[in-house]
Amino acid sequence: MKKFISYAIPMLTLTAFILLMLGGNYLKRPLSPSENVVAYAELSIEHAKAQKWDMLEKDVVNIDFAWKKIMPRIQFSVERDELYNINLNIARLKGSITSEDKTSTIIELNELLENWAELTR
Repeated sequence: MKKFISYAIPMLTLTAFILLMLGGNYLKRPLSPSENVVAYAELSIEHAKAQKWDMLEKDVVNIDFAWKKIMPRIQFSVERDELYNINLNIARLKGSITSEDKTSTIIELNELLENWAELTR
C-alpha cells in the first residue's frame, strides 16, 4: 500500500498539471454572460460602425472587466506574450475611443478578436 501511494501521488500531481496546462481552450470559455469577451467585442464593432462613442466606452469597460476575470484562469495554459497582447489591445482601444477615431477602434477590436482566437492554438 505504501508503494502504491508513493507512485500514485506523483502521477496524480503530474496529471493535474498536464490538464491545467492543456485546458486553456476550455478555461477561456465564459462561465457567465459577464465574462463573454467575444460578444462584447462584436457588439463594440457594431457600435463603432455606428459611431456610438458613449456605448463604446461602456463596452470597453465590460471587455476589460471580462478579461480581468478570465485572465487568472488561463494564465498557466497560454504564453505571457499572448496575455500582454490582449492587455495592449484593450489599452489602445481605450485611447482610440477617447479620441473618437472610428478606424483605429475597429482595427483594435478586430485585432483583439484575432488575439483571442490565437490564445490556445
